Amino acid sequence: MKKMKVFLILQKQLEELHQQNKILSASIQRIEQKQWFPLFTVIGGDGAKICCSLRVQSEERVRKGEGVRTWADLRLLAEFMRDKLGIQRCELILTDFELPEIGATNESTL
Repeated sequence: MKKMKVFLILQKQLEELHQQNKILSASIQRIEQKQWFPLFTVIGGDGAKICCSLRVQSEERVRKGEGVRTWADLRLLAEFMRDKLGIQRCELILTDFELPEIGATNESTL
C-alpha cells in the first residue's frame, strides 16, 4: 500500500491558502485517545492537489520529532478550523492512525 505524503506548513501559510480559496477539503484524524490532527487537501502553486497539516512552531518540539501539530480536545480543533479557516464541513476519521511520512514544505509548491 502506498503511503500518503503529508506536507507540514505553518498556520499562517494555511490561513493564506484559505484567503485564496485554495482549501478543497478537510478531515480530522484520530491518532490515539486525546490526540487528533487536521488534514487539508489544498491546491498548490502548480495546480496540483497537496495533502498538508500544521507544523508545530516550537523548535524544541521539532527537535524531539514532534513536527505535527496535534490537539487533545477535538472540540477545540473543530472550533479552530471553523473560526480561523472557515471550514464548515469535514470528515471525522475515528480509526487509530500511525502518522504518515512527513515531507518538508516546498515554498514553490505552495
